[in-house]
Amino acid sequence: MIKKLLYNLSVFCILTLLLTSCLGRNKFDPDAYVRPIEIVKLSENHYQYISYLKLKESTYYPCNGYVYISEGEAVVFDTPVNDNDTKLLIDFVQTELKATIKGVVVNHNHSDASGGLKAFAKANIPSYASSKTAAILAKDSIVITHPFEVKQEVKVGSSTVENAYFGPAHTQDNIVSYIKEEELLFGGCMVRPLFGSIGNIKDADTQQWPKTIQKIKETYPDVKTVIPGHGAKGDVSLLDYTISLFSEKETQG
Repeated sequence: MIKKLLYNLSVFCILTLLLTSCLGRNKFDPDAYVRPIEIVKLSENHYQYISYLKLKESTYYPCNGYVYISEGEAVVFDTPVNDNDTKLLIDFVQTELKATIKGVVVNHNHSDASGGLKAFAKANIPSYASSKTAAILAKDSIVITHPFEVKQEVKVGSSTVENAYFGPAHTQDNIVSYIKEEELLFGGCMVRPLFGSIGNIKDADTQQWPKTIQKIKETYPDVKTVIPGHGAKGDVSLLDYTISLFSEKETQG
């Protein structure tokens, strides 16, 4: 009996230690355990996914993507940060949601938007992006099957996705995607989360960025939901906040 109690106590202590070490670790700590991909169900037809980009300083940065479903068909906005995580997402949409993926829309050329494109290509899933993005990715032998100059429409079920290029902002090639039936805008990294900073401006045009956002706001006056490239989703206030960052000369990453 005593041996059994000691054994149970030992097991309890080990489990407590493991749980404490796991739960107490911050996802931004060096070498912290990070789930490959998180998928959040927003509603029956809307799913936001988060993948984690490992930065040079060994921290992990959460990156948003989005899946929209209409009548058994799906379109994915941005890819997870690598091919392995992308395979997980594709399998989830096809197997768990039982939807046919009609295409993947790439917001811009950075790896937090395009890092898993080869996995989509291997699965014979069409890709959509601006011709500027296509030209940049072609340097790494990555092919965009349906590039466009200014605007393009992608049918998914009974809905239409409008991809549009309004000008430089976070990058020279960034676009936005709008679903009129849902009054939803996927803005990617050019749209900043509330109370967030401007972020990575290595490839940015900070002079044109607020002007580009203003054009988007004027073009889609009925937008109700906005999904940024990082952070929580919101409404049109995310566009207003992004514009305000420049008037405040906020440039830190």
